[in-house]
Amino acid sequence: MKRWAWVLSLLMVVAFSGCIKMEQDITLNKDGSGSVEFMYAMSEQTINQMKAMAQMGKQEGEEAELDDNQFEFDEAKVKSKFEAMKEQGIVLKNVETTTKGGWKYMNIAFDFKDISKLNDAEAMGDSPITITKNADGNYVITSKMSGDEMGGGEADTEQMKAMLPMLAGMRVAMKIHTPGAIISTTAPIKGKDTAEWIFDVDKDPDSVLNMSKSKMEIVFDGKGCTIPEVK
Repeated sequence: MKRWAWVLSLLMVVAFSGCIKMEQDITLNKDGSGSVEFMYAMSEQTINQMKAMAQMGKQEGEEAELDDNQFEFDEAKVKSKFEAMKEQGIVLKNVETTTKGGWKYMNIAFDFKDISKLNDAEAMGDSPITITKNADGNYVITSKMSGDEMGGGEADTEQMKAMLPMLAGMRVAMKIHTPGAIISTTAPIKGKDTAEWIFDVDKDPDSVLNMSKSKMEIVFDGKGCTIPEVK
């Protein structure tokens, strides 16, 4: 599928020219509002090669799934993107790009008034979430960036395994703070109201494979919450 094909293409570039790091920290309030802190970093060499690949795709008349908008390092473009989201209650608080040791880092922080607007506004990029209320009145948060959407076929798995030795340094982390106590979660790192997933290739060579197969889910106490469902 297209998204998985893009991920494989990205990893091929990363494998031969550098690594990528991403951190996403979401805080959800009882009324469905909240905030997001998002960081991603990529080697400058990788960025240049991704742009070259996107240009090649456009010249061949293919749909440009792989382009420099997936990981934007232009502060003006990021601000413009969020300006268009203001009507949906999504407000940019801070955006900052830094360069260090041949790497570019982008830090983005924004608030949202209604979490149900995030997916439509594409503010979550390729990591949209769903929120539903179960029969017990508790809320269930799941990530769509798992299971079948990430591929998982035998051919995809073999491709990933072949690339693992070349992905040293890759790290992806996702943390969610819930407004009620967590009842259950698939997160390996959890606190009373915090769940975190970390896929670090240096610490676990199979992290990329685990990420493609992981089911990200949190069930938390819904008492006093008026969070809209997001499906």
